[in-house]
Amino acid sequence: MKKHPLYLLASTAAAGALLIAPSAQAFAHTNPSTSPTVRAATFTPSECPATTPNPTTDNVKDYQLASNTIGPGRWSYEALSDTGATLLQKGGSGAFAADEWALDLTKPEHAWYVKADGSIGTDWRPIAQTYTVPDEADGKPVHLTGSFTSPGGRFRILLAHDGDSAAIAGSLQELFTYTGTSTNFDKTFTAAKGDDILFVSDSVQTWWVPGKLQADITSEVNQPAAPVTSLPAPGTIDVSTPVTLTTKTAGACIRYTTDGSDPATSATAITYTKPVPITADTDLKAVAIGVGGAPSTVSDLPFVLNEPFRAFAGVNQGPTSAANVADMQWGRQDFDWGTIEPEKGKIDQAALDKYVQQFTDAKAHGVTILPVLAYTAGWAANRTGYSYEFHGKTYQYGPVTGTEGWNFIRQLKVTDSSGKVISDASVQTNIGRTPPQDPKDWADFVKLAVDTLKPLGITYFQVWNEAYPGSGFWEGGMDQYMQDIQLPAAKIIHAAGMKVVYGGWICGAPLSEYIALLDKWKAWKSIDVYDMHYMPIGTMQTIYAAAQKRGIKNPSVWQTEIGFTTEDKFIADIYPRVFHWALSKGGSNPDQVKLIYFADWSPNDPAAFGYNRTIKSGDGLSTKGKTLVTLADLLRGSKATTYDSFTTDPGLKPELNEALSTANGFLLDGKRIVLAIDLKRQNQADIFEDQNTGDTIHLDFGEPTITVTLRNVHNVKSLDRVDLLGNRTPLTWTSAGRNAIQVQVPIRDTDPTVHDLNQTENEDVFYLSVNQG
Repeated sequence: MKKHPLYLLASTAAAGALLIAPSAQAFAHTNPSTSPTVRAATFTPSECPATTPNPTTDNVKDYQLASNTIGPGRWSYEALSDTGATLLQKGGSGAFAADEWALDLTKPEHAWYVKADGSIGTDWRPIAQTYTVPDEADGKPVHLTGSFTSPGGRFRILLAHDGDSAAIAGSLQELFTYTGTSTNFDKTFTAAKGDDILFVSDSVQTWWVPGKLQADITSEVNQPAAPVTSLPAPGTIDVSTPVTLTTKTAGACIRYTTDGSDPATSATAITYTKPVPITADTDLKAVAIGVGGAPSTVSDLPFVLNEPFRAFAGVNQGPTSAANVADMQWGRQDFDWGTIEPEKGKIDQAALDKYVQQFTDAKAHGVTILPVLAYTAGWAANRTGYSYEFHGKTYQYGPVTGTEGWNFIRQLKVTDSSGKVISDASVQTNIGRTPPQDPKDWADFVKLAVDTLKPLGITYFQVWNEAYPGSGFWEGGMDQYMQDIQLPAAKIIHAAGMKVVYGGWICGAPLSEYIALLDKWKAWKSIDVYDMHYMPIGTMQTIYAAAQKRGIKNPSVWQTEIGFTTEDKFIADIYPRVFHWALSKGGSNPDQVKLIYFADWSPNDPAAFGYNRTIKSGDGLSTKGKTLVTLADLLRGSKATTYDSFTTDPGLKPELNEALSTANGFLLDGKRIVLAIDLKRQNQADIFEDQNTGDTIHLDFGEPTITVTLRNVHNVKSLDRVDLLGNRTPLTWTSAGRNAIQVQVPIRDTDPTVHDLNQTENEDVFYLSVNQG
């Protein structure tokens, strides 16, 4: 997420004994979903106290000790035997490094050693990393959390109640034992003065492969304050919405930062006194500090501004714990029936909780997930046989005779309209794509999905994915799909007040067949979003017009899968065309039109599926990802409308036909103008012809330009040509009459990388960016 400073109201440092902030009424906001009513309260501001960290908090960092000694609040390293514990010797020269402690420094093979990063090398012999609890934790709860890995052996947590802070003696109480290769632990006990906590590894067969301890030890020497929460919760937010910060700890004050730094220690931290208006993307972090000076955990509260282009764009299979590339506000992922209900009537609560956490995390980073309700749970799939008609043929599936992996084995007989048998053979069909035996089981799952996700703010639910014979996602007929899957799900979703997204009409099937199917089942009004996959963008207008003809006033049309192409300029070419078309509808629904790219990521490996077809490639952005970032940066703004008060020579206009050159204009926040220009090279000599005048331009000869005249402009501050990767070139303009300017825009790119990119795909894409005062 991009981080920008907040516009902060003038304030004095403050602390308060109340749990809520002053009234937010001074920051009037019209969006009821992000403008809670906050009860006003008054308190006397005072400085936040200095934070006093717990001496036993996050002490895994204390592995980096200068010496190996036993002492309160310290780590030490021992070899254990029947007679007690012996401190390891510290390395520093020869075979052992300075950050290692070994049982015998004369053994070059490093047998039985501990490293300061938590690594442990041992075999059958017990090696311990020991933490001595400080005296001030006497009588306080001590919380142990962490993980341990090893090549295989035994791991124990032992407690020595010896009352001596300088030695390890006495009987050892066992708190935790595990035999294996990897484990997590979470234990709490009440400390006594001089207690030692021993993390022991032994019975390992391969001492030369180290295990590793990760441990956090927390005591309540100073009771930390309750974490800070915000109202509204983190996520998308309208510009200038005030954010109220609260903590449940009486008497605690709140400090926050907007630059990503730790508010408990940062010099940029601000004491909270009143609601904070969010005017830009902001990674707000906050901490509550109690009367005793013990800070809470840091609350990470990211906010992303609601913006039309962000709401227009999304990505499939993107991250749920971070913002999408270019801060796109939509994601899409499966909500899988079989994972959630592996047996009839038995819900896997852990799996369901994982989905809930993913959707919640995504929302906190400004991303709304579109759940795809699919596919058939294995236990629910039809095993007895079924048939359907499709394109003049009848497909009759017999009972299941066996399984192989994720597939059923069954007989399939295909006959033509006269009853003649075309084929009769044993086939394999995907279990999850098989129609359910009892459609009621599917309906029960849909209701569970809606009941689970609706409280998280999920409004749109997609029913299945690419249901069509031969698609690989549906092993049934289309009438069967509508009757058993689509229409029952739509009824349940609408009963809950939510919206239905059709499951993506597959690109391999005629659009006319989609329209005919919805006509046959009178399903137009049971669907809120007419969705297609990988279709030419002109088909979006086709389905839009068909819906209007059938009484849908302002149809919503999405492509929830688009892209997956090696064309590096695909996004730069297609997205401005569709975004302009969407804005031209003039509706107030920000969700009326969307493009959701498939997919977010693939390995940066030419042999990998999806290579050079995704937004991210390996650890970095692909060229498509970079062009998306450029476009999203240009189209930033809380308000966006079409800007059509321009002409070009040669003449260009908005076009959904991808084969034609185009120019699409946008007005952002009432002051910034962006023109997206796409010139197609119309023959092998790289010639562009203006069909209206017959004039031609050689796009690679000399210094070709396009003349752009902009009208209804005022107080122009800057005018830049911007290339696909965001490189800006300032341009000089001249007056063209009242409130109009004219500029010659170079067609060829000066950046060699961008120039080569435009050359390889036979079109020139660039932008004109105008900033008005």
